[in-house]
Amino acid sequence: MRGVKEVKSYIDKNEIDAEIIMFEAEQAKTSASAAEHLGCEVAQIAKSIVLKAENPILVILSGDMRVDLKKLSEIIGQKAKLASPEYVSEEVGFIIGGVPPMGFDRPVRILIDKSIERFSEVFSSGGSRDSILKIDVNELKNIVKGELVDVSK
Repeated sequence: MRGVKEVKSYIDKNEIDAEIIMFEAEQAKTSASAAEHLGCEVAQIAKSIVLKAENPILVILSGDMRVDLKKLSEIIGQKAKLASPEYVSEEVGFIIGGVPPMGFDRPVRILIDKSIERFSEVFSSGGSRDSILKIDVNELKNIVKGELVDVSK
């Protein structure tokens, strides 16, 4: 299983301008609790949601939004559904609640929802349930090379 160490290594190796912030176990359990401890709004928490289609899809979106499966399926040209915890750990190597937006050991199609463009920086998971990755939105978009889409509701 991958975690904070692998994300930190990926950041360092690729000279990414980002910071990993460690929390106590319950502080980053939900977007709301993470936002409270960071002193930001829930929308600024960038969720990394794994979906199951023919291949895994990672959607990065604001913490106040949800993935619209109908919009997503239209964009990818196939039906997608929320992935099970087992699928997430097997396909992307991280646990649910700890999936970062980058640093996977195999290719994952990444879609970035336009909802995060409201902010100059966002906070995402840093590879575990007790870590947060602080990153500039433009840096995030450049690093993950995801497709910028509208898949939220």
